[in-house]
Amino acid sequence: MARELEVHDDDDNPPHTSGNEGLLLGRRSYLQMAGAATAALATGAVGTAAAVSEKNYDNVVNVVEAGADNSGGESIDDVLSEHVGDNTMMKFPKGTYKLDGLSESGLKNFAMVAPEGATLIPGSKDILRFKDARGVHVEGFDVDGAARVIIYAVEGQNTLKNWRLLERQEQDTHGSVLQCVNEDTVVTLENVDFSKGGEGTATWIRPPIKGDYPSGENVVDLEPSGTINFINCKMEAWDDEGLYASAHPGPLNVIGGRYANNNLAQVRTGGVKARVKGVEIVCDDVSATPRDQNMRGIWMKEGHVLTIEDCDIIMEEVPYSSGAIVNGVEGAEMHVKNTRIQTNTDAQPIYAKSPKSWPFRAPSQDEAPPSRKIVVENVNITGDAPDDAAIQINGRDGSTIENVCIQQGSGDGIKIVDADGVTVANASVNVPGETTAFSGAQVDTKNVTESASCPAPKLDGKPVDAAGNLNSPSDADGSEAEDEKSNAEGEKSADSGLPNVISIRGDKGLASYELTVEGKLEPSEADGGSPNSEDNIKGSTAEGAVNGGVDSYAFSGQVTDFQFTEGSATVAINGEEVDPSALGADDEGRGSDAEGAHVLSIRGDRGLASYELTVDGKLEPSDAEGATFDSEDNIKGSTAEGAVNGGVDSYAFSGQVTDFRFTSGAATVLLDGEEVDPSTLGADDEGRGAAPDDERPHVVVIDGTDGNGESRYEFSVSGSIEKSTVDGATVDEDDAISGSAVSGSVFGGKDAYRFSGEITQFRLDGSATINLQKSGAE
Repeated sequence: MARELEVHDDDDNPPHTSGNEGLLLGRRSYLQMAGAATAALATGAVGTAAAVSEKNYDNVVNVVEAGADNSGGESIDDVLSEHVGDNTMMKFPKGTYKLDGLSESGLKNFAMVAPEGATLIPGSKDILRFKDARGVHVEGFDVDGAARVIIYAVEGQNTLKNWRLLERQEQDTHGSVLQCVNEDTVVTLENVDFSKGGEGTATWIRPPIKGDYPSGENVVDLEPSGTINFINCKMEAWDDEGLYASAHPGPLNVIGGRYANNNLAQVRTGGVKARVKGVEIVCDDVSATPRDQNMRGIWMKEGHVLTIEDCDIIMEEVPYSSGAIVNGVEGAEMHVKNTRIQTNTDAQPIYAKSPKSWPFRAPSQDEAPPSRKIVVENVNITGDAPDDAAIQINGRDGSTIENVCIQQGSGDGIKIVDADGVTVANASVNVPGETTAFSGAQVDTKNVTESASCPAPKLDGKPVDAAGNLNSPSDADGSEAEDEKSNAEGEKSADSGLPNVISIRGDKGLASYELTVEGKLEPSEADGGSPNSEDNIKGSTAEGAVNGGVDSYAFSGQVTDFQFTEGSATVAINGEEVDPSALGADDEGRGSDAEGAHVLSIRGDRGLASYELTVDGKLEPSDAEGATFDSEDNIKGSTAEGAVNGGVDSYAFSGQVTDFRFTSGAATVLLDGEEVDPSTLGADDEGRGAAPDDERPHVVVIDGTDGNGESRYEFSVSGSIEKSTVDGATVDEDDAISGSAVSGSVFGGKDAYRFSGEITQFRLDGSATINLQKSGAE
């Protein structure tokens, strides 16, 4: 039955759904929205698409009154073509409509809605095609047949809402194809149901590349991109892929919904900033799609920053998989927070691969990422598989694993390979293998215990509410929610007696912050403060977020540190506005160098550059050479990491610089005001990750340059194997290595592998040429 929607013909606010128990059981609320959802979306934040009103359109057309057949007998294409236009709403009364296809370019402020729900019978593969869309809204339709929606948006808010495919798409096509060009443009899919599956991809986002797609590892040239949102969508059982969003360069938000049993990836991300929040990821039925491919959960294929939070992930049955959460070789910084993962099949819960060096070709990236670190916090991992580690991080310096619970019936707990400056703290690990396994890594551990009983994921399929918020949590018996509510009320009503109050007013949009004091710290209602689940106090440190509201804290002593991790806001102490950059400056030693210290400065005069450095004495930020210390820069003990792009970072230190390296780009380095060669500062030039050629002496090249179309291959070796760039080959994420077995494809290019032992099996489907070089002889 077609779903209904609300169409408002008056000035009343759209109805707000209440009583929602939250997306998943036991889940905390992290979205705090203020103002209209429209305004939030325009700034890259997330809210549900606003209900449409007839008053927003100059022309309102009832398609049945205009001559459309709502019995499904006659095509309605001529009626739509006659009335479609700018500033027009087309209303579809309940019924069934035969639509061969609507294709329009440049439509501005156009709506196509079915207030009581309607069914469309497609007559072509592309049932709706909007090119250069400037505010298109489609809502309230079921589609009885194979059809896709194409929205290439260049302006305004563009929405596909309450749209459902009623049958599996047997054609090799997509459920939807999207593109979002220009920074202020928004595309939102809300309550879109692609759960019947299909032969193609549920949703593919097209990259806004200028000119031709570059060859080899050449960096793409991108148009500016807007924000794409997926809210409470379902994408299941697609043969090629689920949500293929990695090619979108702009902000991406995947909020709520279920993504299950799709090949390659359930959710695949890239771009400058992606967020996957409150989502159910399930792989438990290999029969859902006939193609046995690498079935990942969430895959950061590329991009600068991905945040995964408040998700439940279950990997129960897969043909094979590189992981429940995978950060690929082109992926950069990734945060996994407040998430539960269960794996009972051959899939690592969290796997971050060694990143490859910039530059490389990735559809959503035209500049080097500033950081490649991995942050895992408040994560529970359970299950009986795999034999590998529950959390494995390769080549990701500066990573942090904190407050995790791991309970698995096989394999190791936490594995760190070839990474420096890593912290593992407050981890409970119950595994039969090694609790921690470090190889070529410098790791600081604190409070790692070898026993744990961890909560498993819980799925309830509940949507976010009408404002785009996740509501307060509720366990099965409701006790956790009631306890939290009671505690919060007790904290709010308590008279702390602490002498000072700091308030953060969210009057500049969404802002996230962290602060530390030297004494006691408690939430406060001063200045209209309202502590909520976004805000967290640990000892004398608090972190939280504001967006239109106020957070306040009572404290004793002095503020020793304050920083915005995102956005900005007004900060007041005891009712007086203060400069947040000045908070803690004296106590931290910022603004003046320590007596007798050396100063190391990194001047960003060669473009974006990221760096890491270590000294054998004390280390603190400095304002020498006009330096600033911002959220890109981080000091842990005697190690610092940061990034410069036109500015200067400076550090005062005692002792000697024992290590310095650029993780991307290059910059001018000064020691006590004199330019120095950074390679003389103890930088380690040894390569990481790849085995020496004499350990894998043989090479096989799959050459598709003279082939006819795509060639797929599978083979196994008796020894070890790794990808190679020999003979002009490219390293592609879609080509998978599982132990000593390989599967991949070439289409006009080359793939190469170094290996030891013998090839025990090889299968080729296509016309590519196979070149085998054993011990240097072809």
